[in-house]
Amino acid sequence: MDIYSFERKIEKYGIVTFDIFDTLLKRDVLHPADVFEIVKRIYKNRYQEDIDFKNIRMKAEKVAREKSCYAEVTLDEIYEIIGFPFKEKLKSIEVETESKVLHQNYAIKKFFDKCIEHGKTVYIISDMYLPKSFLDDILQREGYAGYRDIILSADYRKTKRSGELYSAFLEKYGIKAKEVIHIGDSWYADYLGAKKSGISAIHIHRLKKNTLYMEVPCDNVGLGKRSLFAFINNRASGFSKRSELLGYEVLGPIIYGYCLWIHKCYERIDQSSTGLTSLWFAARDMFLFNEAYKFIFGDEVKLDYIYISRKSLRPVLTMTTGDITESGNSFPRGNCSVEQIIKRMGYTLDDIVKTKDFDAGRLIDPRRLWDYPDVKIAMSSPRILEKERKLGEYGLKYLKKHGLEDSKIVLADVGWHGTTQYVLQRICDAIGSSEKIYGLYLGCLDSTNDRIGKENYKAYVFNEEENSHFAKGILLFESLILAPHGSTVRYRIEDGEVVPVFGEPDNLTDFLISVQSGAMNFVKDYKNSILSSNVSLSPSICTEAFCNLTMKPLKDELDTIGQMDYDDFELGKMAAPKPLIVYMAHPKKLYHDLKHSPWRIGFMYKLFKIRLPYGRIYSFVRGGY
Repeated sequence: MDIYSFERKIEKYGIVTFDIFDTLLKRDVLHPADVFEIVKRIYKNRYQEDIDFKNIRMKAEKVAREKSCYAEVTLDEIYEIIGFPFKEKLKSIEVETESKVLHQNYAIKKFFDKCIEHGKTVYIISDMYLPKSFLDDILQREGYAGYRDIILSADYRKTKRSGELYSAFLEKYGIKAKEVIHIGDSWYADYLGAKKSGISAIHIHRLKKNTLYMEVPCDNVGLGKRSLFAFINNRASGFSKRSELLGYEVLGPIIYGYCLWIHKCYERIDQSSTGLTSLWFAARDMFLFNEAYKFIFGDEVKLDYIYISRKSLRPVLTMTTGDITESGNSFPRGNCSVEQIIKRMGYTLDDIVKTKDFDAGRLIDPRRLWDYPDVKIAMSSPRILEKERKLGEYGLKYLKKHGLEDSKIVLADVGWHGTTQYVLQRICDAIGSSEKIYGLYLGCLDSTNDRIGKENYKAYVFNEEENSHFAKGILLFESLILAPHGSTVRYRIEDGEVVPVFGEPDNLTDFLISVQSGAMNFVKDYKNSILSSNVSLSPSICTEAFCNLTMKPLKDELDTIGQMDYDDFELGKMAAPKPLIVYMAHPKKLYHDLKHSPWRIGFMYKLFKIRLPYGRIYSFVRGGY
């Protein structure tokens, strides 16, 4: 029910009463008893004692209710049953935890404010054992002001469910039932209970799905998945822009979870290393991750946001190895034309050595340039070799400045095929350094183990898993984490220091800026929540929403993300198929466009506009990146 429907329903009533839990306030956990699990974890961390608090606490409340001669019990009476030597500590932690997991219900807050604005008299009525002063503080903190009083079952020893608490409220304030309408989430306590006392009522849903791509978790899943959903779902209705919510829900958890994983991995590596270790966040894919890491850990770990790219490292590799064909090792996997290779290196056909029958349009594997003697001769012109040497010297100086030669480098990057790590290690070997490069990646595709060795890296989400849903969306992911600066193309000397030179920055549209802003807001909100230090988030939990976006996109994202630019030798779109009638006349064109689409599943949804097993179709046409 929207706010306008509410306004029409309460128009004839002068007094509006609200329930608290799951109405005015939402918990950042899916079930109220999840609070007890968090209390257990906090207690264990503080006092190094592991107790089954959840079951103890639930049983104690049940016994307290059975023993009580009243319809409701108090928190003190519950803890009298617990009887622990440290029950006061536990009670204090429970109250603290309840406070920190409570968050305003955005949708109801808007309606609450309308009631105050329109001169309605507002009361709050709740079946609750927590103290009135505590609840008043929370409501004020969450922006609820202007209500007359809080009526609690623990104070009156009566419940809403029986209708007696409503009757006590009417009697205390001399109000007639027909003047009042109550709003709450419980069918029995808030709707039928109010009706028993003659009060009109509006029943609202306890759990409304506000998320875009996170599914409502089952009861039997872990606390991490339940609480992350509740945390995001509670805040989702507060976003005015869908794009910001998309970033909050889809990107935020990945960035946060990966940063925590990076931190733990780096600590273990640093502790086991006998020498210096340096943590590098590779520009530019790690831009948002670097910002998030600094926010989460502050100065706890020294890190470098290192301006490197395959293009900027290529001349360093050529110069240190003394072999122009080594340039090919910096290229992504897949065949391309000789002319494309030369252009990617920053040269033109006028810069090469012209040889008889040289075919610039021939498709070759750039990672095996040594297999093409004519190409090596063409690329070995004095102009190219001299420029490669100069660029290589600047690049090597930059890398050494950041610890390449005298420390163990831990490289944080998206991963995929580990090409950057491979090139850096080849450079280290070429200059006689005994240091090893270690990679910490979001994910790694097939052939990574063979290329850099499985003992030299770890992957957060997936590792050479062909059926990984995340792997099917890696180019989609890259399109959402674009940095505001361009790619590093080379290095130059400025005031005696080596500095990076950037290419043209990508066009960060308002949509993308909003998505990234939402992602960073999640990192900040979650870091500052009680969940961050007491609930573990696995990679599968953090990536669930993104995988659903990849595999089952909704129309809004097909339209916005599908039209985003993507540049791979030539400018194209993420998922923008031609009309189906075109492909019916030219089926080979369909295969070509699908194969070269960065977001193939989005391409198929956009083209056919029906739900089919596009993941399997994707696997059929899958090619190398």
